[in-house]
Amino acid sequence: MTRAHPAIEPAHIGREYFGVDGAPSELPGYVDVNIRLDSTDGRSWVLKISPRTQDRATIRLTEHAIAAVKSSSFLSPRAVPTSNGEPYATLPDGSVARLHTWVNGMSYADQGHPPGAACSIGRTAGEIVQCLSAIDTDVHRPDRLWDLRFCADTVAGLSHHLKRADRRSMVDAIVDRVASIPFDDLPVQVIHGDLNTSNLLLQDDAVIGVIDFGDARRTIRISELAIACAYAMLHQDDPVAVASQVCSGFREFSRPSNTEADHLFDLILGRLATSVCIAASLSTDNPHQHDTADATWELLARLTSADMDAISTELRAAALGQGPAEPDQQQIRKARTVLGPSLSLSYDEPLHIMRGSGQYLYDHRARRYLDCVNNVAHVGHSNRRVTDAAVKQMAVLNTNTRYLHENVLRYARRLAETMPEHLDTVFVVNSGSEANELAIRLARTVTGRRDLVCFRDGYHGNTSTLIEVSPYKFDGPGGIGRQRGVHVLPSPDAYRTPRFAGPGAGANYGADAERILEDTSPAALIAEALQGCGGQLVPAAGVLEAAYGVAHELGGLVIADEVQTGMGRVGRAFWAFQLFDVTPDIVTIGKPAGNGHPLAAVVTTSAIARAFDNQMEYFNTFGGNPVSAAVGNAVLDVIFDDELQHNADVVGAAIMDRLWSLAERHPQIGDVRGAGLFIGAELVTDRESKAPAPDVASAVVEYAKAHGVLLSIDGPHHNVIKIKPPLVFTIEDADRLGSVIDHALGDQVPDR
Repeated sequence: MTRAHPAIEPAHIGREYFGVDGAPSELPGYVDVNIRLDSTDGRSWVLKISPRTQDRATIRLTEHAIAAVKSSSFLSPRAVPTSNGEPYATLPDGSVARLHTWVNGMSYADQGHPPGAACSIGRTAGEIVQCLSAIDTDVHRPDRLWDLRFCADTVAGLSHHLKRADRRSMVDAIVDRVASIPFDDLPVQVIHGDLNTSNLLLQDDAVIGVIDFGDARRTIRISELAIACAYAMLHQDDPVAVASQVCSGFREFSRPSNTEADHLFDLILGRLATSVCIAASLSTDNPHQHDTADATWELLARLTSADMDAISTELRAAALGQGPAEPDQQQIRKARTVLGPSLSLSYDEPLHIMRGSGQYLYDHRARRYLDCVNNVAHVGHSNRRVTDAAVKQMAVLNTNTRYLHENVLRYARRLAETMPEHLDTVFVVNSGSEANELAIRLARTVTGRRDLVCFRDGYHGNTSTLIEVSPYKFDGPGGIGRQRGVHVLPSPDAYRTPRFAGPGAGANYGADAERILEDTSPAALIAEALQGCGGQLVPAAGVLEAAYGVAHELGGLVIADEVQTGMGRVGRAFWAFQLFDVTPDIVTIGKPAGNGHPLAAVVTTSAIARAFDNQMEYFNTFGGNPVSAAVGNAVLDVIFDDELQHNADVVGAAIMDRLWSLAERHPQIGDVRGAGLFIGAELVTDRESKAPAPDVASAVVEYAKAHGVLLSIDGPHHNVIKIKPPLVFTIEDADRLGSVIDHALGDQVPDR
């Protein structure tokens, strides 16, 4: 449906038919042409021109609705009669012109969709329902597109315009839900019908005005609440909580029946699906017809991938004024029973995550969380290029490396090209643990030795061998301590060990390493260039070099564990070891390689690879399969094409700057350290003693989660806030992260 432009100049219509003189400027509209007229004395009006095909009874119904809210608590347009005292003028081409007073105010959309306005939006919707219930009319608009009683037919009839199959499936599922609503059992009256983000005017999170009654119609009463909720939920981190607040406000003026409340959520989905299907069917460039489409699709994807029955129950309770349900512990009990009682879950109340996109995760209630810790989703959750690569290759072939495949060869070549020249041979495996296990096997086979060297508080994986070289585990709860043949170097913690900071750090560390490893013959030193579980540690200049040097002097190899830090995360280099003047013999890659797909690798020298070839063939059933290799190539494509290494450098620096600024106001921040998007903030009770503050760290993490930001804790004292988000993190995300930590360390989290 397209709008007909007025055949008569709008300013002329204002003067000749309504006796007002104003300069015209066009406003958004759906069917009507809307023109703002501004007079020289500061007064303004809205001239609405409806096509000649518009039903006159519908136009009169709109004017009745405007008159009915005249005494409401909010501002609304007032009808200006024609010079002849008529409610509207019929123009020579048959179109209809009406004039309404202008209502000043900023819209809900222009104010950034503040969630605090939700209750006021609900009160406004409820008051409108109360006011319009007095209109006694049997007029039914001939157009049914926006009438929720017919939304199943509307959506089903227009879904063929949707180009994406996943979106068609989404709206088809909504049609099935809406089709079961017993519309004949729902009360009917006149409603406003379009309390969208542009038609609500706000001041200080309170609705002060409602405009555009052009969609007023006689339909089911609960539509008013469903439509208000649908638009209020757009752009929100917790859309269900916002909708619940809309319901709370609505009840102050109009209390839904049980049947209305039963179907509220389905009607919200119906309105959202109607909106996107109508937008898809239109070929015009009218911004009013498309301005909310992207946000609506995003909300629909969240809602339909969530636990819809649970959301429906929650909104039913909100509409009826019933208390919120207790948190469901059944899933947690099931997880610990079926998956084992040692299962590690984050947060006091664990999250039930249903969906991920970019730097966001979404729970079973469609709540959005800014993910600041998931370094597995390296190029963003559900990255379309990565998932498309996996699906495309899976549909063709998935086998193993007993057969040659270009995907695997190309991936190996590309990985080697990112390394120093001497690291030219690649083994493709499934996980970081498997990569580190193979790296140790390589070192032991090549050197003929068994002993291993690691850093205090290091962590390298979950196999038996790797637990033995992970002090973070073997010295932690449930650990059995250091085993024979394992040698532990000091933690390269420049903050808590002054000897390992400053110009003499390398010499001091080297001296300690020589003393500890005296009379040993290690097969290898395995070390992260930047320690994660150790507390997001960045060694001082010379420390890592000293450790490498001592290991090499003793005839051992050095394994650079890049499972957490590799592939552009550290910003200034593609691999963390490249930040230092060191030469590893073996590099292990894990988490970032597959963006969540099981993919990892070991990169070493051709000489080590040849020495490993001792007639005991190496084979890995799934390592290096064509699908995994396709995923790995896609991840590299995204990193390079989207310049994510540079983004990590820029955004990481911004986060560090914000954290250091917060440290000026919050003495709990003892240290900030990191590189790129690998950052830690160590919390203390006292900067002089550096006494750890694990309780404060836990409180910050829980506060952040409650406000839609996911953080976590690391370090031997459990007091380091770790920040390792997907590389698609933005400056705006950095601002939000800083703001949440600022509030958490302020009045919300007292010193402990």
